[in-house]
Amino acid sequence: MNLLAFDTSTELISLAVMLKGNVVYKYSRRKKYGASSLIAYIKSALDKLGVTLNTFDAFCVGAGPGSFTGLRISFSIVKAFSAAMEKPVISISSFKTCAAQLGDKYGRIAVIADAKRNLIYGAPFKKRSGKITREKKEALYPLDDFLKKYRGYTFCTYNSFLRERALLADDSLNFYSKDVWPRADSLILLAKDYHLEKKFTPLEKLEPLYVYPKDCQVKS
Repeated sequence: MNLLAFDTSTELISLAVMLKGNVVYKYSRRKKYGASSLIAYIKSALDKLGVTLNTFDAFCVGAGPGSFTGLRISFSIVKAFSAAMEKPVISISSFKTCAAQLGDKYGRIAVIADAKRNLIYGAPFKKRSGKITREKKEALYPLDDFLKKYRGYTFCTYNSFLRERALLADDSLNFYSKDVWPRADSLILLAKDYHLEKKFTPLEKLEPLYVYPKDCQVKS
């Protein structure tokens, strides 16, 4: 199984390559407006590995929620690759790739990220025997409401100020101590199972989750 995966939903630009079922390349870099260089990063990876786009059985993309510009770029690219190579797309929640990075001892995980205007994105996940499932779709919440709703979960985020704010209000919360970013090497491992189960996303239904700046609503 050969897969190419990338996520540009945050300021961390991340991509990974799987060849014959093994992750052979991964790259992540925090860079403002880095999504605009995604094609260059992909080309560099393919050149190093000596492969072409036609090598891949599917293309995988982090679906957000996150940066409007970053997601627009990555989704435009994955649609173009899919159409040109006639290969399927696997679209996976960027929050799911965050939750997947925590070990099996964290059976219930809640991922949050800043959504501006005193709101957060939040979604709960359940993890068992290495398998992770989303219990509820990503949605907008006031931070305090989400923390109360999922108090028994382990929270994680890539916005350190949210973790600090939450623990300042209630230091008994179970909050993962490190920033957890959406990473393509996590995405591609999830996508491997999706590919085996043929859980592809039709191009006509391929849409990211992002916030419109004017009304701060999650669109899908």
